[in-house]
Amino acid sequence: MPIFSNTDTLYAVMRDMFTQVAEKNPKAFDDMVKSRLTVRFKVSQPSGEITIDGKTRPPKLTYGAFSGRPDIDLDLTGDVLDKLLKHEISAQKAVMDGTIKFKGNPLKLQGMLSVLKASNAVYPDAYKAHAQ
Repeated sequence: MPIFSNTDTLYAVMRDMFTQVAEKNPKAFDDMVKSRLTVRFKVSQPSGEITIDGKTRPPKLTYGAFSGRPDIDLDLTGDVLDKLLKHEISAQKAVMDGTIKFKGNPLKLQGMLSVLKASNAVYPDAYKAHAQ
């Protein structure tokens, strides 16, 4: 069974996680904003899209279809997203071995690393609050 039971649960966990990151570590998004980076997570199992648009301060988060064109697209399953956010797998290694399908300039992915690192700290609590 997938780690996220449905799309609503996926979005609730991600919304809570990014809200906590913004409150506890607002500088985590600075690199994304500085480089005007937009990243879309295209998740399967369950199906959903989460986009972080760093062209605005604070970054705009979209849950569902995104009307713009992201700089980076990451295609992954909900289970892989869970492992990434628990820091059980490396984003770089997962992209290299094809676990995460990547479209975009790989050098721009650096701007996302501080957000992922800050997310690692709050994700377990966000997951517990919404996915049980």
